Amino acid sequence: MTHIPIDARAALARLREGNARFASGTTRHPNSDEDRRLDLSSGQAPFAAVLACADSRVPPEIVFDCGLGDLFVVRSAGQMVENAVLASLEFAVHKLAVPLILVLGHDNCGAVAAAESLMEERASGTSLALLPGHLNALAEQISRRLGSDARRATVGDPPLSGADAPTDAAAVNAAAAKTEVCVRSPLIRAAHESGELALAHAMYTLDTGRVDFGD
Repeated sequence: MTHIPIDARAALARLREGNARFASGTTRHPNSDEDRRLDLSSGQAPFAAVLACADSRVPPEIVFDCGLGDLFVVRSAGQMVENAVLASLEFAVHKLAVPLILVLGHDNCGAVAAAESLMEERASGTSLALLPGHLNALAEQISRRLGSDARRATVGDPPLSGADAPTDAAAVNAAAAKTEVCVRSPLIRAAHESGELALAHAMYTLDTGRVDFGD
């Protein structure tokens, strides 16, 4: 397939424009026809990677009005950065040369709410109500994010404080996930430090359909 290089600023601009169309009800559903499918049969060249929550209400391809092959999407509850998630993002950077990784959080996140409940129970000294299966482990992991120095920007950026610090737990979680990706992956960190890759986080609001990129 034909690959036209795109930089991080252009990638962010495409995401902003696509979300503006989605939120205003003027979606185009681009790159979804037979020609696009045939073109993609020989390879892929997404313009960005997105780490998003598994929540069914926040599908990145729809939220950003993108089509087939536009985004390399990795989804996990609460944007948890497990080994498979890291490996997937590393593939996007190393093999597909995406210029941008966006961590997309959202309001009313069940995983974050479970973590907050866990923290409140600990703070009040009440007995912890264990969640079934692996859900308790997930809540534990996110609670550690929320209780740490998560209120900061990605590695290489100045710490956020005062009015600039995210206070909403879901926003804190998304910012922490962005930092965690860079800290845990030498490959991604090297690409970020060299200027080949940008990392960003944003927040999706369920009722408006709008994505806040923090500016």
